[in-house]
Amino acid sequence: MARVDRLPPPPTVPTRSPPVAVTGEVETRISGLAGEPSIEARVHATSVAVRAIVICHPHPQYGGSMHSPVPLAIAKALSDELRDRVAWARFNFRGVGASEGSYDEGNGEVDDARAVTEHMRGVVPGVPIAICGHSFGSWVGLRAAAASPAVDRVLLVAPSALFFALRGDAFRFTGHKAIFIGTEDEFCDVADAQALADELGAELRVFEGFDHHFLKSRRVMAQAALPVLVPEASVP
Repeated sequence: MARVDRLPPPPTVPTRSPPVAVTGEVETRISGLAGEPSIEARVHATSVAVRAIVICHPHPQYGGSMHSPVPLAIAKALSDELRDRVAWARFNFRGVGASEGSYDEGNGEVDDARAVTEHMRGVVPGVPIAICGHSFGSWVGLRAAAASPAVDRVLLVAPSALFFALRGDAFRFTGHKAIFIGTEDEFCDVADAQALADELGAELRVFEGFDHHFLKSRRVMAQAALPVLVPEASVP
């Protein structure tokens, strides 16, 4: 698949995936950080959680939402395999769905992810937190992790290093980092992903034949994400 070196102009009205409920989730309104917009989310919590996961969706201006296929696949895998042992939240960045505010070029979106992380700290206190982001969401998620002491690991799915600078303040995150990339990713080739992994000190997993959206089999990608995100749990 040919690599794309420049993003096209975003559509005036992006097409978004329809809402999908995942077993165990509850629709939740999360307060933003002080003075920031409130966030629409779907949260699963359990009193015996060993870890919490915050899932960040792809680019809002191109149709990304918490119902986008990659975040949804990860939430479904968590529900199917680890529902009794983990808590998770997927949410809409500001200006998406019922979240207040408007797109803020990845800056305010970091605050959104931080607000959701703080919410999960209150819902399941005392457990470590992992952040998982797809594409634009990986850029946001890594920066949010750097500002959130409770976060100890991050999974960057198809991080699109060509468009989003995963450097600078992202280096302040010293926890475990992993990158998933497909050999057919049109926005980040394997060499770019390897260079990013080397810079960040991250593990790299390459999925043969997969594109940016893991269309070949999102279930395979999501199953591979479970031991990365929840190392405490025994995953069959």
